Amino acid sequence: MFNLIVAGDCETWKSKMFALDMDRCIKKGEYTSEEIATRFGNFTKDAIAQLKSFPCLFAYEDPCGEAPLFGWLKNIKKRTNQITIECEYMEVEPWITADDLRSAQSSLDIYGWELNRTHWAVKDVDLSEELLAFGVSLPIITSGKQTTVNPENHVFDVAFSFPGEARPLVEQVLRELDKRMNTDQVFYDNHFKAYLARPNLDVYLSRIYRENANLIVVFLSGDYQRKPWPGLEFRSIREIIFEKKHDKVMYIRLDDAPIDGVLQTDGYIDARQHTASEIAGFIYQRVKGATKTADSKQ
Repeated sequence: MFNLIVAGDCETWKSKMFALDMDRCIKKGEYTSEEIATRFGNFTKDAIAQLKSFPCLFAYEDPCGEAPLFGWLKNIKKRTNQITIECEYMEVEPWITADDLRSAQSSLDIYGWELNRTHWAVKDVDLSEELLAFGVSLPIITSGKQTTVNPENHVFDVAFSFPGEARPLVEQVLRELDKRMNTDQVFYDNHFKAYLARPNLDVYLSRIYRENANLIVVFLSGDYQRKPWPGLEFRSIREIIFEKKHDKVMYIRLDDAPIDGVLQTDGYIDARQHTASEIAGFIYQRVKGATKTADSKQ
């Protein structure tokens, strides 16, 4: 998903602050689907957290003739009749022009006179995927992700363990998972670079996997077996398996390479037979199942 905010004032995005009337924000009548408007248009605390995790196109109305900006919503505040936002812009090179945005309207679910009306819409579209047609590669890091959560003091619903060669798939899965849950609940290394720049990183990561993650998703491949860092992570995972906490581990197979400690009788999701969206759905199913089990025991 992504946020689309269109402004009629051609100077708007020179500022980092913007206020918009409530009736122009994420409404069915403002170019947002009814299902999405129901999920996010009430601006609850959880809805705001998810909206901040979505990338944003800060666009101008057509008469301005200006290219949109890319970035994130750093802060969102609900007032009596308005929504105020704090914008965080990010330079991307190469980037799209105003003409590119108009030509991509259909693929971005922008329709009618939408680029001629000041409003805020949310689109159920993978912005990163659609902009690849223009040679644009968007960063995966979401707004505030490097500073909002200290992984040492936080329990994650999901933690990823994977070799670097699997990063493109992992990031696709992460984008799809963003649509289903608050990404503060997902441990992904590039979101926490500041905290991982430390001595004894192996000990630090081991504690996160063993104590601070409810579900560890392991992307298994020949590279996972061969690379040293996944091997260190898997030592902690094998300890979890030894303790018979099998519900905490989920295997995603990228190839058929043998992995020390993984048996032929172990179940897995075959990434060669499923899309990133489907894999994210399987992960979310496990997360929700674990939540319901925990609730039933209370």
